[in-house]
Amino acid sequence: MGKRSHRRDVGNEARRKTKLPTKFSPTRLRIVAGDIRGRRIEYNGDPATRPMKERTRESVFSLLGGKLSGKFVVDLFGGTGILAFESISRGAEKAIILELARPAVTTILHNMRQLELGDRVEVHNVDTLRWLRHLEVNRAAWPDLPWVVFCCPPYRMWIKETQALCGGVAALYEASPIGSQFVCETEQGFDLADAIPEIEWDTRKYSPATVAVCTKR
Repeated sequence: MGKRSHRRDVGNEARRKTKLPTKFSPTRLRIVAGDIRGRRIEYNGDPATRPMKERTRESVFSLLGGKLSGKFVVDLFGGTGILAFESISRGAEKAIILELARPAVTTILHNMRQLELGDRVEVHNVDTLRWLRHLEVNRAAWPDLPWVVFCCPPYRMWIKETQALCGGVAALYEASPIGSQFVCETEQGFDLADAIPEIEWDTRKYSPATVAVCTKR
């Protein structure tokens, strides 16, 4: 009897230690304004992807001037792709999305097809930090338009990869045409103005995030 109870205890302990599959709550994200206003894209609910909140996104695009006609968009950490899709809806000529996670890329491609934006959006399954190290080659075929660059990585990257990430943003800024705009989302407490002092940032707090925007004059 004692042995059987011991076996049950061991079995229960093993089950407690077994990592259960993470369950996400899938939802849909809405495009706020523009030609395809109101259209929605799929999002599996994975918190690691952390799409920008809708109200924050609306405020950020207002800071960019609302309309993005005549702009070329670069989303360095695509996640769901919503920033690029919203940009195209607001008039951007073209967008490229960089994303390392293959499942996220699959979802972005699915949403791109559903929105019928395949002729205006390119998706690249790449490591963004490595891609930034070859910027001159990677941007060789970009159109001759001002850029809108979104840099909204996982917050931990601003701490763990500060030099590579901030150096990449600074290099993009240096290479960008006059009139280009940059948007960086960080966790509150990270001082982007101190990390990239050569750029003049307009910083706003959207709890729990801080969003910094700049325009190359």
